[in-house]
Amino acid sequence: MEAVQTFDPAAVWEAVKTVLSVLAACGIVIDLTPGIKFQPVRWVLKRLGNLINAGVNEQYEKIQKRLDELQMEVTEFKVDSWRTEILDFSDSCMNHRRHTKEQFDHVIDTLNKYEKYITENKLTNGQVDVAHEYILEIYKQCIRENDFALDEEEEKARKAAAREARNTRNGGKES
Repeated sequence: MEAVQTFDPAAVWEAVKTVLSVLAACGIVIDLTPGIKFQPVRWVLKRLGNLINAGVNEQYEKIQKRLDELQMEVTEFKVDSWRTEILDFSDSCMNHRRHTKEQFDHVIDTLNKYEKYITENKLTNGQVDVAHEYILEIYKQCIRENDFALDEEEEKARKAAAREARNTRNGGKES
């Protein structure tokens, strides 16, 4: 009968460790030698890193794609809200609703943001251009005539002054 030779696991492990140590030492020497372009240790580490991070990289790419989509949605929403605000303000001016100077300043600031976005992204929008011109025309007219709507406190003070003037004209009697 032939004897079956078995390997001692400890001896096999020692042999593997020795071979790996020799290969690592040779790889490091080759890696650090300036004239040799092949870098085996770095190549092995890079491959190992790619294998370990494959799932993470895939998840990162999915997250990045979704983030880009959300950024685009937010930008579209913001631009659409600017457009809506500008057109609503223009419409209210056309319906002869009076606005305070602060309201005009706010909508003009919104117009400037919208215009900057349109210019940077090489877009056109005729509706807002017409509204922009109309709002600026009304604004200039209000400045020339000093005819802005008053805010709530100013309106109360104006009414109180008018009431006082009526009382004075009527000889101190409330009317």
